[in-house]
Amino acid sequence: MTTENRARMRAALRGAVGKALLPAAELTHPGRFTPPPSERYDLEERFRAELTKLAGVVHDARSTDDVASIIMEVAAANATTSAFVGPSVSPAKATTSAFVGPGFSPANAPKILMWDERELPVPGLAEALRARGATILTQSPDKTRDNAHRAELATAVVGVTGADGGLAATGSIVLTSGPGRGRLASLLTPIHVAVLKRSRLFETLATYIGQHPEAVTAGANFVCITGPSRTADIEHVLARGVHGPKEIHVVMVD
Repeated sequence: MTTENRARMRAALRGAVGKALLPAAELTHPGRFTPPPSERYDLEERFRAELTKLAGVVHDARSTDDVASIIMEVAAANATTSAFVGPSVSPAKATTSAFVGPGFSPANAPKILMWDERELPVPGLAEALRARGATILTQSPDKTRDNAHRAELATAVVGVTGADGGLAATGSIVLTSGPGRGRLASLLTPIHVAVLKRSRLFETLATYIGQHPEAVTAGANFVCITGPSRTADIEHVLARGVHGPKEIHVVMVD
């Protein structure tokens, strides 16, 4: 490549970066395409197996009360963390009964950061959780620069979201963020609980996008979450929860 050609190439790249556009790129969502040949296996069985390999947990629920009970059990299992323990309950004495039932007190109520209910596949979940003693937090777009609001959200230990799809081949869940679907519910809390309809199971990401090409541009973010957050940057020792939730639970509903 000559010096003149190199200079032209650099000028073209600088111009494209400045405009945040790629040459000849169209600002439209991907068109439909034919996914690769499908394998024959039970989607739910494969999804469970793959997510379990990644240290994720799959639960079954038939009603809103089932989902609420599962979330509270997950919270109670982590009751020894400081975020759950109030002045009247010490970490050594914290038990499931302290967080579920009539003896629940506001001092040790678990805080749960949730998507808006209209974005969840089960109705009345917030009310069912409050009846069990939980404190419900929601991310407000109007307060994203409010330090007090962010600090309050950071006290939540469980984040509850829906899921647009489950990918059986990898045990991944697909989430699209947007109004009522705050990203912090799946990023900020130590524990992420996603409620997924069984009808929203797909074989692969290609299968999902093939049937829902609009999904990649439907919200602010389109992400695939594959198991809990993990890293081995420090001395090649695997650690979970460094860059996101250390636990992921998927509640399957009909």
